[in-house]
Amino acid sequence: MTTRKFSRVNFNVSASIKTADRQIQGLVENLSMNGMFLVTGERLEAGEAVEIAIFLAGSVPEISVVFSGRVIRLTDDGLGLTFDRIDPESYTHLRNIIAYNIDESEKVLEEIHQAIDEKLAATQK
Repeated sequence: MTTRKFSRVNFNVSASIKTADRQIQGLVENLSMNGMFLVTGERLEAGEAVEIAIFLAGSVPEISVVFSGRVIRLTDDGLGLTFDRIDPESYTHLRNIIAYNIDESEKVLEEIHQAIDEKLAATQK
């Protein structure tokens, strides 16, 4: 049984992570509306707050998708990150990336609507 609320897609682009005192470079392995896995040899602590920038090559000027998040998982290959905050423009880019790279693009919208409904229900309790 999986606890994921959002589908993951393979998406290999470069990314940068900033903490309070360092910057890490890596390669995005997979991506969802809620988080990503970054392949890197660098290590951070679980729970550590990070600023994440994913760089979409091939556009002029280069597009960056920017998130605030935190480290949720450490492996020998890299870091699992969750997104806590995203600006509206980056959210639109992320949604389009996921929809373009998934077999069932309508599934992405269903997952987003379900997550919004759950958040609204939680705030009304």
